[in-house]
Amino acid sequence: METLIRSNTDELGLEDLKPKSRSIDNLPRISSSAEQLFALCGIESRQNFNSFPQKFLHIRVKAGRHVYLSNDKCEMIYLVYSGFLKNTWADTNGNEKIIDFPMKGEMVGLDGIAHGKFANSLKALTDSELIGIPLDFCRRQNVEGEVFRNHIISVLSQQLVNEQKSSFMISALPVDAKVAKFLLSLSFKFKSLGYSEKSFLLRMSREEIGSYLGVSLETVSRTISGLCKIGVLKKDNRSIEIINFDALKKLKRLPLGVTYKATVRSKKNNKSSGLPLS
Repeated sequence: METLIRSNTDELGLEDLKPKSRSIDNLPRISSSAEQLFALCGIESRQNFNSFPQKFLHIRVKAGRHVYLSNDKCEMIYLVYSGFLKNTWADTNGNEKIIDFPMKGEMVGLDGIAHGKFANSLKALTDSELIGIPLDFCRRQNVEGEVFRNHIISVLSQQLVNEQKSSFMISALPVDAKVAKFLLSLSFKFKSLGYSEKSFLLRMSREEIGSYLGVSLETVSRTISGLCKIGVLKKDNRSIEIINFDALKKLKRLPLGVTYKATVRSKKNNKSSGLPLS
């Protein structure tokens, strides 16, 4: 396991985008208490957890390093405290598929609970920090253990819903709709964390986006460039700015077989013929 725990806060490697909200808990720590962990998870409870001595270590991982690899023994699950990661699955031939891109506040490692080994691999795309949550804590027959187990059930349920949506997106949508949904999803995540929903950096490569969406690197690049040409996006290397949210939201609903090029041609034809634009 390529993890590195440090106590030097100068090596934290926080995101270079600064949050707008001061209420966001992104302060350097070596460990978190149960109360702090539950607050970061968004768990609401009337129980006072100040009295519980359990401390949860923060694990700092440099960009390009793995938090864990497939088939590593699972002794803990993790909560992303800062940074940007990728969660991947590989078949027996070594073909890799990116499952998702976890960010702050997301739970990872749940795939290792069932058989005691991680089914996926988790790699940091930026310098990242995670909170390690021992499985023994999750199994405790006390108040905090029960509360946290209920939270895990909710997280697993939401992950199942997300996987179903992802499967539909990959199998049933045209590439323009896939890219639009992906960018809007990132925009929503950044907004929920207090960052700009309009301008953000793509921490992953075009190839990694393609792996996640089930398309090629070239297709992703052409689609993003095409959206820039029609004024929906602006790009500068990995920096993306959403110019027209309404257009992007319409693109994510395109039926199979329809592309933004066809949509633009249709609107131009309607305009030249005097028909109202929808």
